Amino acid sequence: MTQEARCVIIGGGAMGVGLLYYLAQEGWTDTVLLEKGELTSGSTWHAAGLIPNFIGDLNMAKVHEEAVALYPRLEAETGLSAGWHGCGAIRLARTDDEVDWHRYVHAMLTQIGIESHLIGPSEIRERHPLLEDLSDVKLGFYTPNDGWTDPSGCTNAMARGARNLGCEIRRHTMVTGMNQLPDGRWEIIATPGGMKASTNGESPDSYRIVCEHVVNAAGHYAPQLGAMVGLDVPVVSVIHQYLVTEPMQAMIDLGFEPPVTRDPRASCYYRREIDGLLVGPYEMSDSRVYGVEGIDWAHDFHLTGENVDVLEECLEYTAMRIPAFAEAGIKQIVSGPITHTPDSGYLMGPAPGLRNYWHCNGASIGITQGPGAGKYLAQWMVHGQTEINVRGMDPRRFGDHTGPRSTFAIAKAHD
Repeated sequence: MTQEARCVIIGGGAMGVGLLYYLAQEGWTDTVLLEKGELTSGSTWHAAGLIPNFIGDLNMAKVHEEAVALYPRLEAETGLSAGWHGCGAIRLARTDDEVDWHRYVHAMLTQIGIESHLIGPSEIRERHPLLEDLSDVKLGFYTPNDGWTDPSGCTNAMARGARNLGCEIRRHTMVTGMNQLPDGRWEIIATPGGMKASTNGESPDSYRIVCEHVVNAAGHYAPQLGAMVGLDVPVVSVIHQYLVTEPMQAMIDLGFEPPVTRDPRASCYYRREIDGLLVGPYEMSDSRVYGVEGIDWAHDFHLTGENVDVLEECLEYTAMRIPAFAEAGIKQIVSGPITHTPDSGYLMGPAPGLRNYWHCNGASIGITQGPGAGKYLAQWMVHGQTEINVRGMDPRRFGDHTGPRSTFAIAKAHD
C-alpha cells in the first residue's frame, strides 16, 4: 500500500507536535506525524516543564515568547488543558557579571514587549519566602508572565489542535526505512505496531508514504533516524535528574505558588510540585552522556538509573538557600536523557545537502521551544522565509560534516 502526503513528521514529542500544530495553522493539513510509541514517550514526558522568558538571544527570546503565549490559551481552543502554571520566575544574580547580564536581558526583553523587572533581595524574599538565605544575592530577574506547564498536557493539547484542522497522527508506527526518490520526493516505510512489529525490519503490515517534505523530530533518536539516509546529526543526549520532595509544611503554609527560581550557586532550579518542592540540579562535574552508540528503539517512557552522589554539592547549596528543603523527605527522583547540540541551541531548518529534509530536534528545553520552533519552521517550510533571523538555529551552522557525506554507518539506524 502506498499513501501520499505533503509532509511527514517523525517524532511525537513537543518539538514534532509543535511543528504539526503550526503547519496546520499555515494550511498544510495534509501532514502526517508518525510516532513509534505514544506521544511524549521519549524525553518530553519526564521534563520538568519550565517555560522561561529569560534568555540572552533576541531571536530565541521570540521563540520562548510563543510558548508563554500559546499554552495558557490552548484549553479554550482545544478543550484540553496544557497544565499551565503562570507563577512567574526569578533568576538570581550573585556577581557583577551576572548583574550586567541581567540588565542586558532586561533591556532586550523590554524592546520586544516582554515584561521583566530587576528586583532586590527584599523583594525576592517577599515573592518567594522559602528563599531564606540571600546573603550572596545582588539582584533578581523577575518575569511575572512565565512559569511552567505539564509536558504531556501541553503536547496533547497541541496535537488535538492540529487534528482539529485536519492533520493526522499515527501512534505506535515505526519508521523502518527512508529514501529519496528520483523525483525528489521522500519514501517512508512505516510499520504499524511500533517496535514490537518491526524487530526484524519490515513486516507484512508495512506500507509506504510518499511525501514532498520529511522532518526529523525524533529527539534523542534523531541521529539514528538521520543515519537511515547517511546523515550525521550533531545531537547527543545527556542525563538530567530532578527530585521531588514529600509535602512540606512550609510550602503548604505559603498559600500560593511561588515563582520558579533559578539559582546559580546551587546550579539548580526550584518550583512547587503539589505541596512539595521540585529541585532540578545540573551537576557541577561527572555529567553522563547517554546512547552515544545508539539507543534501543523499544525504549518508551524510559528512565535511566539515578545517581544522587553527583548531585550532593548542588543539594547542599539548595538546603542552604531553602532550609525547609533540608527537613523534607524525597518522594521521587527522575533521571532521563535530554538532547543537546555542540552549542546548546536546537536544530531547526534544512539538513545540509538533502532537498526537503528538515530538522526539528536537539532542544534541551523542548517544552519551552517546541511551539516557537514549530511556528518559525512552519513559516520557513511554507513560505520560504521566517519573521525572525534563524541563523543561530539553522542546522547548517555546524558545517559540511553534518551532511550526507558522513561515514556514520546506516546499519546503526537499526541496531
